[in-house]
Amino acid sequence: MRQFDTETLRIITAFENITNAEVRDCIITPERLYFLLSPGHMPKAIGKNGTIIKIAEKMLGKKIKVFEYSEAVEEFLKNLFPAAKKIEIKKNTVSVYVSPKDRGSIIGKNGSNIKAIREILKRNSGITDVRIV
Repeated sequence: MRQFDTETLRIITAFENITNAEVRDCIITPERLYFLLSPGHMPKAIGKNGTIIKIAEKMLGKKIKVFEYSEAVEEFLKNLFPAAKKIEIKKNTVSVYVSPKDRGSIIGKNGSNIKAIREILKRNSGITDVRIV
């Protein structure tokens, strides 16, 4: 079990109480909260037409991105990179092939999204490097 600081635990608990979704991991950045959910908990977190996630964003005061965990590495990567055209895994490195129009949203402003995704991967799988191609 991962050790979280008090602030992260407070945010995870609040998110779980709002959504009834089980959180496996959480990354906090100045502009966004990233939650890794247990398998099958994505619909609970999002809610019909995104209503639950919007409530959580209002209550927690930040934009939220949610991803679903999977024991199968390929499935986990597809959950993290839904826009990927192709994903190649070589040892601890993943190459994610995306179209030029999806590249910016995957990387995020100043690389914030890809940094958080790399951290989630490092903490929840054996993957240590991600390349967006």
